[in-house]
Amino acid sequence: MKKILNIFVILATLVSLASCAKWLDVNTDPDNPNNESATCENRLPWIQYYYGYAWGTENTRGSAIAQMVTNTSRTAALGLQANWSPAQGIATTVYQNWFLGAASNIGDLITKSKETESTHYEAAALVMKAMGFIMMADLYGEMPYIEAVGADFTPPYDNGDVIYKGCLEDLEKAIELFSAPQGPAGIPLSAGDLWCGGDPNKWIKLAYGLKARWLNNMSKMAGFDPQAVLDALAKGPQSTADNILMHHQNVETAGTCFTVGDAYGPNVTYDSFAWGTGQRMTRYYVDLLTNFKGSGVEDPRADKLLPSAMYKVTLKEDGTINSYEWLRDEGVNAYTADNGWITNRLVGGNLNAYLAPVLVGGDRECYYKEADILKYYESVEAFEEVFDKYYLDSQVTITEYAKGAYTPKKSFDPSTVDADAKPVEDNVVAVVYHPGAMFVQDNNPLYVEDIKYVQVRSDGIFETAGLAANDMNCYYSGNSTFTRTSGLVQGTGAFYTRITSDSYIMTYTEMCFIKAEVLFNKGDKAGAHAAYIEGIKSHFQLMNAKLTSWMNDGCGTTARGFDVSFAYAPIPQDDIDAYMGSKAVVQSAGDLTLSDIMMQKYIAQGPDYQKYNDVRKYNYYMPNAKYGNEVVYTGMMDPAFRTGSSSAFEPDKTSRRHFVRRWQHSTHETNYNNTEVTKSYAQYGLDSPLDDTIWTIPVFWDVD
Repeated sequence: MKKILNIFVILATLVSLASCAKWLDVNTDPDNPNNESATCENRLPWIQYYYGYAWGTENTRGSAIAQMVTNTSRTAALGLQANWSPAQGIATTVYQNWFLGAASNIGDLITKSKETESTHYEAAALVMKAMGFIMMADLYGEMPYIEAVGADFTPPYDNGDVIYKGCLEDLEKAIELFSAPQGPAGIPLSAGDLWCGGDPNKWIKLAYGLKARWLNNMSKMAGFDPQAVLDALAKGPQSTADNILMHHQNVETAGTCFTVGDAYGPNVTYDSFAWGTGQRMTRYYVDLLTNFKGSGVEDPRADKLLPSAMYKVTLKEDGTINSYEWLRDEGVNAYTADNGWITNRLVGGNLNAYLAPVLVGGDRECYYKEADILKYYESVEAFEEVFDKYYLDSQVTITEYAKGAYTPKKSFDPSTVDADAKPVEDNVVAVVYHPGAMFVQDNNPLYVEDIKYVQVRSDGIFETAGLAANDMNCYYSGNSTFTRTSGLVQGTGAFYTRITSDSYIMTYTEMCFIKAEVLFNKGDKAGAHAAYIEGIKSHFQLMNAKLTSWMNDGCGTTARGFDVSFAYAPIPQDDIDAYMGSKAVVQSAGDLTLSDIMMQKYIAQGPDYQKYNDVRKYNYYMPNAKYGNEVVYTGMMDPAFRTGSSSAFEPDKTSRRHFVRRWQHSTHETNYNNTEVTKSYAQYGLDSPLDDTIWTIPVFWDVD
């Protein structure tokens, strides 16, 4: 990894000298840096970034397993994760960004910190090292750790408990270093710190917050000490002012990271969650926001956390928008059949990734055979009801043709038979889509209802469809003239995954929910309830801080003048108060359940891989013997489309090995460190590092 490191240092310095370096506004070495001369303030922000990119990717992929997000393709990496049929390919990006971009620089940063009496950089390096290797242990169980970065290209593996122990010790050392002043010649931490602005006290709170999180991950293990978690919480973030964030920019020109070629600047979860057109929110997640645990209450956060799109659009003669309505994402139902359907949508096939608009000057027509309709829908009438729900009467013309009738090609008037008419071979529903309608140019009726799954994508001004720095909505990229003329919004984006969304490294909200969880499991329901209420309230505060900044930046109006403030504006206090007093929020300590705590935490976490840790710790949707046989994640179930490597999983749902318990190692390890991977897997009775059974084996803290 040393050779890669030298390349990385040169690349990092070149990028930091580029015009886009405002995002990483730190000092740079004007000379030709090498592995020895790269300065502390140049190394740390890049370690933070590459750790962040690895973490952001895992946020998406872990959230797919935890049923927050899925993919339009059932066989793409994320689609396989969401359907609990995982594949090895999902492991690469997280692995390479941590080891190549971050871990390989930490040792040299520590060395340079000591040489320059910059002990706060050493402390920051120890925190970063701990965060990255804990993530590796959480995902893979075992990983090279003690000898991970060095001259040996086939380092031995360490078990997860060894990694956890070492990382917790690193936190203690970091706290000690941050608690003391640097040497007189020390480089100010503010010169190279993207997260805490050089504030050592904030780093200390981060370290204690991490300690609380990691100790709590081990709550099922013998010897777990809940008081140790509470003690760490008392020294972690104490209000939303203590949140540790990484801010991001929507810039017109941006350098690209050397590992995967994505642009610097955007939110680190954006690239894996909202850059492409394939990601979609799940119905499970949408239901939490629109009908929390069957309460019938709509969460005022829903319009911010879920994307919305223009639909029922009509166009003027010049191609600009005349009228429209907003359609909020209804979420992909991965479990059961929707109303009017006879099968689950994903069982039928892949979702349509991108709807196309009908432009002024030309209708578009599709013919849907009754036999094809009845593969998916209960009746032709149920199929036609889709058009009543998602289209205006002026947007579509629907005609039914019986078998043997003539189907004209130039007119849908059944009384008209022109020269191109042909007798139909099956009963047919013919649909003409008129200008303004969003549709799929395909005669398969499977795709017609995909309009309700709104894009999560967020467009940037470094891309074709990006219209302005303060306009991150998703636009149609198939016709740039139409996009730039009309400004038709195909998605408002989502709170956590827009280009300028903040990356929430550590939050007071998380601390509140950990406290509620620990106190509840100790039997202190009154204390748990107070922390639970504070957790929900603080999440509203967290969101409103960012929403206010977006409105101040003019994000509430698109570049073409359309009002999208419902997706960007702060949540009114009256709406917050109404929600806090509703059935969605438990009003008394005596009624509080562990499920209430963890499912509100699920909402507040956004796409964060700790969600995946929590879900498997509490055994997905199965009862937990350790916690009074309570089902924590109510409403969750097996994805209906679960194939492929799922054959390696136990079919019995009461078996813990029915679920995705860890990740298989990436090809970097199985190809180049095969002997050590094989030794590691042997402790579970596996002969090959490519045995899919590894996905079913719990990591050390995910015990019975």
